[in-house]
Amino acid sequence: MSALTVILCIWAMVAFCAILFIRGATARVKRPAAPQKRPARFSIAE
Repeated sequence: MSALTVILCIWAMVAFCAILFIRGATARVKRPAAPQKRPARFSIAE
């Protein structure tokens, strides 16, 4: 292999690993599946 091919392969592996690392390091925010549009009139405790 030529030196340019080796450099491009190493650069691609580093970029791929950086993408995986950044995706794994981001916080996952769980959003409610169905947000309530209006609050209930009566609570369960009443």
